[in-house]
Amino acid sequence: MLKKTACFASIAATLLGLVGCISRTPVEAPESVSLGNVHTIEITAPAPETTATQVVVTGISPLMLLGEADNRRASFLMKFTNFPDSGEVVSAELTLINFMSLGDSVGQFEATAHAVLEEWKESEVTFELFNNQFDPDVIASATITPADSDTVIFNLSPELIAGWRDSSIANNGIYIQSHNATFLSHFVSRNSLDRFPVLRIGFKPVPGQDSVATWIAFSSQDAFIFERLAPVEDGWLYVADGEDYRSILKFDFSEVPKNATISRAILTLTVDSLNSFLAEDDGYLFDLYRLTEDNDDPLTAALDSSRALNSASISVTRASRTLEVDLRSQVQQWIFGNQFNYGMLLLSRRPERELYRMALYSTVKDSAQAPRIKITYTVPPKSEN
Repeated sequence: MLKKTACFASIAATLLGLVGCISRTPVEAPESVSLGNVHTIEITAPAPETTATQVVVTGISPLMLLGEADNRRASFLMKFTNFPDSGEVVSAELTLINFMSLGDSVGQFEATAHAVLEEWKESEVTFELFNNQFDPDVIASATITPADSDTVIFNLSPELIAGWRDSSIANNGIYIQSHNATFLSHFVSRNSLDRFPVLRIGFKPVPGQDSVATWIAFSSQDAFIFERLAPVEDGWLYVADGEDYRSILKFDFSEVPKNATISRAILTLTVDSLNSFLAEDDGYLFDLYRLTEDNDDPLTAALDSSRALNSASISVTRASRTLEVDLRSQVQQWIFGNQFNYGMLLLSRRPERELYRMALYSTVKDSAQAPRIKITYTVPPKSEN
């Protein structure tokens, strides 16, 4: 029993001595647990760096565009099929809401309405498919100004509405086009959340009597179409609506060690405002997606559509210059080899909505402002030694 007591006392004394040493002299962490040195590398000259485009059907857009800007001329089609069953039609007012203008927003232009000669579908129609199938005779007109909020009224013929109702006149809808416009006016379409286009029909329920009732008709189909009057300048990386420009970027990460831990990976894109067509306040949205196959064609390349690489929305306006996107998670996957690096695709989030176009500097235009990724990483110390 005395031997055990002496043993415990000896151990206690030893522990007290160690505590005293610790309190007097801090013990440094072993070198083997160091996270390693921090490295930073900027990767430029993406290859491939390509852009391609295709026309998009705009029938589901909440907008109808009318006018001319950015070397594009826009017009729109509308069709109404809901009319009063009987009675004498005495008036018909097509009311449109103009809420924004883009381009050289000065002056005004005339818009004319025409009868459409052939059937069309908002889910299919484009300028090329429509092929100017309208009667050149003007059935209504209105003056369009670049107001931020304005009501535009086209007075249609009562005889036209009555003819549509009783099928004595073929109802393929109406076509509205601009003349000598210098800006694009944005009208709400039937796909808008509010302020829909409205056709107010005045009719006498009992022919010959003075009392006039009002019938409200909403469009059953509408869509804007457009033609490009001059080609866009080559050499830029474009992302756009309407023509749905898309761009591919692929960076070479071979200089980054395969066992690197990525702490930051920032993609920087520089917007060229002169070759872009953007609004001052209404932000243009685009996304980046990882490509899942080796394909340099932005229109046919397969992408991982389940998740955009940008965790937050990228909104671009006329004042935007430099855009930064955090790609740390994706670059880490590429470095570790968990996913093969086929590059990434830049595309519009809503290509059918508008006629916005964003131009980005490329290595062809200005290598100093071309896309680049700045990566900060560490590797285990033994790897560095």
